[in-house]
Amino acid sequence: MMTNAQHMLWMLDEYEAMTGGRYPGMITGKPVGMGGSLGRKEATGYGVIYCLKEYLRNACIPVQNTTASIQGFGNVAEYAARMYTDLGGKVDCVSCWSQKDGKAYAFTKSGGVDAAELAGIKDTYGGIDTQKALALGYQVLPGDAWLGRDVDILIPAALENQITPANFGDISARVKVICEGANGPVTPDCDPLIQAKGIFMIPDFLCNAGGVTCSYFEQVQCNMNYFWPINEVFEKLELTMTKAFRAVYELAEQRGLYMRDAAYVIAVRRVAEAAELRGWL
Repeated sequence: MMTNAQHMLWMLDEYEAMTGGRYPGMITGKPVGMGGSLGRKEATGYGVIYCLKEYLRNACIPVQNTTASIQGFGNVAEYAARMYTDLGGKVDCVSCWSQKDGKAYAFTKSGGVDAAELAGIKDTYGGIDTQKALALGYQVLPGDAWLGRDVDILIPAALENQITPANFGDISARVKVICEGANGPVTPDCDPLIQAKGIFMIPDFLCNAGGVTCSYFEQVQCNMNYFWPINEVFEKLELTMTKAFRAVYELAEQRGLYMRDAAYVIAVRRVAEAAELRGWL
């Protein structure tokens, strides 16, 4: 959080100065042209929507028939909003923190939020200029208003511990899906409430894995000293994220598991199998 590609480059420079060698794959998220991968800034948000798209396909729900409310407007939320609207979905609301005012605001518009439009009036921290938003026809609401919107999909893509038992009751009965774009945005004690309400959960370490997946791609490209065009990065990213989602979804369906539990089963199983093959178990 609160870092950018230049900070990654500074850390790489320091590491290489300490070790006296060239190790471009040591850290990822670097600027393009300095060992960074095309598509890295979009990757986490796109990964969220690749997972959502695959779920909606399995549930036979057209994306065009859905609406979403998103918390955050940094790289994850902005690019999730962009891809979701490109697929035909309608973003009803986004919420973000204002560094200037020291509080959060939510933004909504009758025809739907235009992510590209709002991106044009946001600062380097992802905060949206409220006065410019009002001039563009947006309604400015309190920051927590994103949670209670009458939408099909909630995408908390900012901070951890944002959906708790204390505010869970604010969620509309219409909500069908929660996509954890942030790390740990839903507290563990909300999981039974989500299950009881019949909401489909895409857990964070699956849903937001697009960023770390693209970081792996960056490391591979650095090691090969061969960098892929952006369309190839996105093709590989969608393939990887869709495959990961299917593995978790199919296990959840087969065993009647909550999606978070199914993801844990797969993760623990892979570690255990690796340890067994090494002779540690």
